[in-house]
Amino acid sequence: MEQFRINGVAIATPSTFSPVFATTSTEDSDRSQDGVMHNTPMFTIGGYDIVWDYLRWEEIANILNQCIGRSSVLLHYPNPRIPGRWQDGEFYCSNFNMDAQTLEEGFETWEGLQINFRSVNPE
Repeated sequence: MEQFRINGVAIATPSTFSPVFATTSTEDSDRSQDGVMHNTPMFTIGGYDIVWDYLRWEEIANILNQCIGRSSVLLHYPNPRIPGRWQDGEFYCSNFNMDAQTLEEGFETWEGLQINFRSVNPE
């Protein structure tokens, strides 16, 4: 069974894995006065907005220590553009957000970790 990994280190399975793609077009791409789009795409950058609803302290530390302070990471993930295919890709991480931390009978639970992964290379 495939598993999410960062830099070869297995991580907890995300609760949400949302693909995002953004295409950059040439500067002269625009709509003419009749409303027709004249577009020349240059490249598309892929990315993933990943959320973990609940993580144990060891799990959140594992993820954060693989991402924070690095210019890029190697993410092992399912590619939505190729059915059934997991692959490795070089990404940078940004926008680290967490909702809350709770302590229940000595068990630390971290909630709502969100990280944006954006591809270093175009698709």
